[in-house]
Amino acid sequence: MNHSMYPELEEKLQNTRRALEGANSENIIELCKQHLALLAEYRSHLYKLRHRYSIDQRSVHVPSPEDLNDARKVARAAIENTTQERNRTENLLISLTTVSGYEAAKIFNRLNYLGHVDWELRASGIKFSDGSSRDLLTIQEAVNIAGLLRRDEYVAAHAVKEESKPVTP
Repeated sequence: MNHSMYPELEEKLQNTRRALEGANSENIIELCKQHLALLAEYRSHLYKLRHRYSIDQRSVHVPSPEDLNDARKVARAAIENTTQERNRTENLLISLTTVSGYEAAKIFNRLNYLGHVDWELRASGIKFSDGSSRDLLTIQEAVNIAGLLRRDEYVAAHAVKEESKPVTP
């Protein structure tokens, strides 16, 4: 049984989901934030709706107990799904925006950044082991670059996953 409680808002959510699925490394952060804002709005409406179902029992237009129970179940399921989606999106946003200096060095090494796999975090910044002072990146520069590299990796992996899905007519 598919109940649409807020069709306009649900359509907006579907659109932001699709946009997020097609995101690139430049817009994924903003799209995550937009999706989280819509999820918060939708969740707020669902909580109000659930509360209304609880007090509507005393109203003049009393739905049958079965209808009321069904409506509560649908609202509860929608709240649970929305909460899970919000948590996934928040975790994605955090993983794409929070990079430490140590993580930056690990990312550089894993990706063979600038042809080196021996990047090290030092008090003065991050550089590969035989690099000169000109090769030194400030921690902020390294964190920014590593964040972009992480976003690029996520977008590329997500694109591969989308391409490998079977096409349904």
